[in-house]
Amino acid sequence: MTENIEPTVDEDLVRIAEQIEGALRSLIQSLRRCHKAAIAASGLTMPQFGVLRELAEVDGLSLNELSERMRLAHSTVSGIVDRLERREMVVRRADPIDRRFIRIYLSDPIKTYVQEVMPARRLGLLVEVLRCVGPEEREVILEGLSLLCGALRASEPQEVVSERK
Repeated sequence: MTENIEPTVDEDLVRIAEQIEGALRSLIQSLRRCHKAAIAASGLTMPQFGVLRELAEVDGLSLNELSERMRLAHSTVSGIVDRLERREMVVRRADPIDRRFIRIYLSDPIKTYVQEVMPARRLGLLVEVLRCVGPEEREVILEGLSLLCGALRASEPQEVVSERK
């Protein structure tokens, strides 16, 4: 007769895990507030910024590709692109290889803005906080987060890890 033996719960580790989870949640909330404020200050909606961010990553996507990357309906993304095009933030051009297809590109001023200005605004709070601590503390913060991320990745089931590649 085999017994199900429950692993013993290390209450100290559970308490530390809860503290880490709380700290990470608080950190993410602070960064999101800063990010949302930067987007709001730009006069964009979150979905509009999402389109610009995707195009900053891979400029010249088709509407279908953009819809897939954003996981939104084709009609929804089409409306977002229409509004951005009216504001001269994106341009539609025929595909250089197959002119039957239309590709969406960032306009030049917006490309510069999304690639250079928005990251600084989005990360402004974090940059200011890091400016207030010394180089040694920055290294400790980065090392601690890297260790935690590495440990979490190492403990994930193999299927989950392989899906990310």
